[in-house]
Amino acid sequence: MALMGARAALVGRDAEQRVLAAALDAAASGTPCALLVHGEAGIGKTRLVTEATAELERQGGLALWGRCLRFGAAESSFQPVGQLLTQWFRRADQEEREKVLHRLPVEALAAIAPILGAATDQGAGRLMPVLATVLERIAERRPTVLIVDDLQWADTTSLDLLSFLVAGFGHGQRLAVLATYRDTDLHEGHRLHGWLADVRRLPGVSELQLERLGLPETEELVASLCGEDGVVSRAAKVFERARGNPYLTELLALAPADDALGAGGLRDALLASWHRLDGPARIVAQLLAVGGRPVDRSVLERLAMAKGLPRETILGCVSQITATGIAVESAGGVWFRHPLIAEVLVSTLSSGELEELHGEYARLWGEATHAPIALRAAHLALHHDGARHDDEAFEWSLRAADAAADLFAWAEECEHLHRACRLWPSVTASRRRSDADRVRLLERASDSAIRAGEYPLALELREEALRLVDKETHWKEAARLYIHLATFQALGDEEKFAWFEPEMMSLTARAPGSPERAIVLAKLAISTIKAGHPRAAARRAAESVRVARHSGSDEALAWALGYRSQLGYGMREGLKDAEEALAHAQASGDRLLLAITVGCLGNCLVSMGYRTLAAERSLAIVREMMATGSVYETVLVLAPLAQFLVDIGRWAEAREVLREGLSRRIQSSRGGDLRRVAADLAARAGDLAAASHHLIRARELAPQRRLVFDFFIPAETRVAIAMGDQVQALSLMAEAMPALRPVDDDSADELLVWAARAAADLAAKPEEQENAIAWLEKIDTLRGEAPPRFVARAPDDLVHPAWARLFEAEAARCRDGGARRPELWADAVAACAAAELPWEQALCSYRLAQSLLYTKGSRAEASSALRDAARIARQLGAAPIVTDVESLAAQSHIPLTEPDTTTPSSEAPPAFARLTSREAEVLRHLVAGRTYAEIAKDLFISEKTVSVHVSNVLRKTGTSSRIEVTDLARRVMPG
Repeated sequence: MALMGARAALVGRDAEQRVLAAALDAAASGTPCALLVHGEAGIGKTRLVTEATAELERQGGLALWGRCLRFGAAESSFQPVGQLLTQWFRRADQEEREKVLHRLPVEALAAIAPILGAATDQGAGRLMPVLATVLERIAERRPTVLIVDDLQWADTTSLDLLSFLVAGFGHGQRLAVLATYRDTDLHEGHRLHGWLADVRRLPGVSELQLERLGLPETEELVASLCGEDGVVSRAAKVFERARGNPYLTELLALAPADDALGAGGLRDALLASWHRLDGPARIVAQLLAVGGRPVDRSVLERLAMAKGLPRETILGCVSQITATGIAVESAGGVWFRHPLIAEVLVSTLSSGELEELHGEYARLWGEATHAPIALRAAHLALHHDGARHDDEAFEWSLRAADAAADLFAWAEECEHLHRACRLWPSVTASRRRSDADRVRLLERASDSAIRAGEYPLALELREEALRLVDKETHWKEAARLYIHLATFQALGDEEKFAWFEPEMMSLTARAPGSPERAIVLAKLAISTIKAGHPRAAARRAAESVRVARHSGSDEALAWALGYRSQLGYGMREGLKDAEEALAHAQASGDRLLLAITVGCLGNCLVSMGYRTLAAERSLAIVREMMATGSVYETVLVLAPLAQFLVDIGRWAEAREVLREGLSRRIQSSRGGDLRRVAADLAARAGDLAAASHHLIRARELAPQRRLVFDFFIPAETRVAIAMGDQVQALSLMAEAMPALRPVDDDSADELLVWAARAAADLAAKPEEQENAIAWLEKIDTLRGEAPPRFVARAPDDLVHPAWARLFEAEAARCRDGGARRPELWADAVAACAAAELPWEQALCSYRLAQSLLYTKGSRAEASSALRDAARIARQLGAAPIVTDVESLAAQSHIPLTEPDTTTPSSEAPPAFARLTSREAEVLRHLVAGRTYAEIAKDLFISEKTVSVHVSNVLRKTGTSSRIEVTDLARRVMPG
């Protein structure tokens, strides 16, 4: 049967085989890829992938399989991934195991692959990157393909891991991900729809849809299965019924001659194959189907005996089932050759029979005390629910939720808690206790839904809890529920605070000094500023802080101070509020509130020009939160953090942050924010196709544009500029400026710089110069002079002065129609270097060289500027700047590598040559004996940044201290 299955899949599949082979060849040569293979049931997806990966293994590669199960999808997190790990562990020798698992939390991995040892939840918070590291290390040793079969049944955590892997694809990885799924089984609202929409937009992802066989291919297949006698007439009848489905074609071709070839489809053919078994074997097959996963032969025999079948009758049943090709037996147990058979056989059972069999499985799992608690609890919840044992299903659902939470598998925790909520009305009163307990369960399930990214479900559960609360006697609990509803709406898409404002204000008026009152006032203040009423917002924010201080609540103080800080952009008072808010949020232990206050602090730091500090503070807290599994709570801050990192040139870290966000199911405007930052980074790196894909997905996630407090305008304009559509960019900026200026003049100033850049690019075309100047003047007028533009917000704010120099240089380029003011570009280069804006510095260095060459200025200075631009752009990976620099250098006959005129010393480490210009500058100060504070003051950077540069110098030169590196520099680099 296996050979027949191979033929059924491969007949007429030459083109598909070539696509698969090309993908695997690319991965084997270091270009990682993901291929989504889809089609209807029985179309041959699994067999086609099996044949292709078998060839890879014959050539020394590694294929690891994980199969998703229809009835066991909720049994545990990372279900198919556990299979992948188990297969690898069994096939690897001791040396490979040690190298791959070196310094990784193996105990945490054992929770999903028990073969690795004793399980613990230690380190489980970072399980996804750990799993990715394991799989990437495996691929370092030999070309590796990961196959996940029947993706439509995958658990959510496995889907997240696949996204994480694909989002982190890098050149040189010898890794391919192949996933198969039935595209006919995706009903409206199926979780795979959103996952596919996200992953299709990631680089390296392609699709292969399998179509049905035609009549010639059907004839070829029937001939290969049955011989040439009468093939034409039989093949025609088979084709009429099977309509080109390979698996159904095979079943019909192999059916006994006296079987009628009626009008039924694949399900009928599968049932016919089952009916050809004898009675006991049919019962055993039904038992297997209800189990929902591979079942050990001995377990099947025990279940059959419980059904009343004699032992001597049972012994041959499994052999009969496997001999007919309905099922296969492996080390993992007995399971169906095609998963559709399980669905079909379950449908043959009456509700009473189905409940009885679920009850038997529940009894067996109750005795399986050796099984991991997460697996056992999930199965007991599933089978007790199927058996209509409501009390037991309720209790085990809660235990399964606890076990999932220990693994930080929030989607599975959410599923189990949602089941418990559904069962509540049917559970014995003594088990479910009081209505207050039901409210707490609904709140816990709602919190879990937030962590799982299921925002609509979180709102639905909270609203159900609110309906159960008596607002007269339990006003405080009702107020809390309203507060959470408002917060959760903000996590999803638009915050609809106005819906709840009257109720929240009325309820909390009963205790005007309560923490709840302070939180409501804080939320009212932030919604008021969004509505464009800053004075009213300031009054409400001040009242919120007064009430919060009176209450002494850390939670209330975090909300009140955090939101008041957003009214003090660019001021010390706002930064002070944000710092205090963060401290109170940490003390409260509320992870969602912590993420909100991190965002407030980042906004305040950036508004004062402390972009690097904002990135470092936010990154440290986000990493800490992710280490404890609080990924979805960080949704509010991931996009701004990634943007900070992009702006300061730390693109590798930005990609890691984006990878965390893009691999999760964030089906809201927050997901759109992440996509827009990813588009901005892709555009700066020169990958315009990826930028376009990210923007398309961002618009799907957030179709309604928000001109204020959104990532829409920056990303859309930057990508439009990169793609050469300056008019579109200028149009968007002109639309946004009036709304932006009154509430966020800091962002308005940055937008003005980009407007000048877009106008200057447009003016490079002589016929468009007049139009470009008009656009710039319009946007400049919309920005206005109040409040004053580009004003430094602090003595050491270097970003706003850099923007001023950039605007001046770009505006002059627009008006000149070229680059004729080298002194402006020299100022801009120095200002961007001081402000630690490397992408801007590289671009300005290129413009400086361009203007020097255009005005016949110093060729030496032009050469130096071009080399600086090339070096910085290459370090960043800013391909468009590199291309422009190399083109200008070639036209001007300027070599981009400066000839070395010094006599090399044998003692000098080659790494000295790898120092950046800023690192070399810091080194010269170290050699001169200057302190970090003196260096920072002289170079207009922070002491922390000096420390980072020194660490880089030590690492690149192989030295361990500043004393050692300065001594070496004095000896081998005199003068």
